[in-house]
Amino acid sequence: MGLVSKESLQWALQAQREAGKGRVGDWLRLQGTVTEPQITRALGRQWSIPVYPLERWEGLLNWAHLLPFALLEYFHMLPVHCLPTSGLLYVAFSDRVDYTALYAIEQMLQIRTQPCVAQESHIKRALEKLHQEGGSTDIPIAGPLQPSIISSATLQEVLKFGAQEVRVVGCADNIWVRLSALDVVRDLLFHRAAEDALVTIAK
Repeated sequence: MGLVSKESLQWALQAQREAGKGRVGDWLRLQGTVTEPQITRALGRQWSIPVYPLERWEGLLNWAHLLPFALLEYFHMLPVHCLPTSGLLYVAFSDRVDYTALYAIEQMLQIRTQPCVAQESHIKRALEKLHQEGGSTDIPIAGPLQPSIISSATLQEVLKFGAQEVRVVGCADNIWVRLSALDVVRDLLFHRAAEDALVTIAK
């Protein structure tokens, strides 16, 4: 895009190597060479996906309820627009597109997904707002996550909730369970942590 000189790029790569962390774009921003909107547009071109202007619509967040908040936070993603007539859901990312998450969403919701990219600060602000408005409740389970623990916890919630349908999908290190009863759904998100297991009741 002609925004970065060879010298600026070399400086950013050297700074990244020395720090052992951070993306090249972050170091270029720190240097003052590029802005966040420019990085977002560059990522859209690099990933061959559209850029979503979340700054115009983040106050709405109409589609965030489709997914458990803990899953949005885990993948740093946000459902930004849905076209029910065509069965298409646009999901915005800022760090990287996680196709395992998109596949899990398609399997769980029976809908097609289209990734897009949005500014990282806008996604972060939207997730913070969602967290303040409700977020999720974490219930720790002692010991390592085993299939028996998952099935037992799920069965308890099925009986408590009176679920008529149960859907289960794997998503990276997560197991997403959706319980449905009439027009109400409840999501469980099992996540394998380093020393313990966490089940998140997101709705």
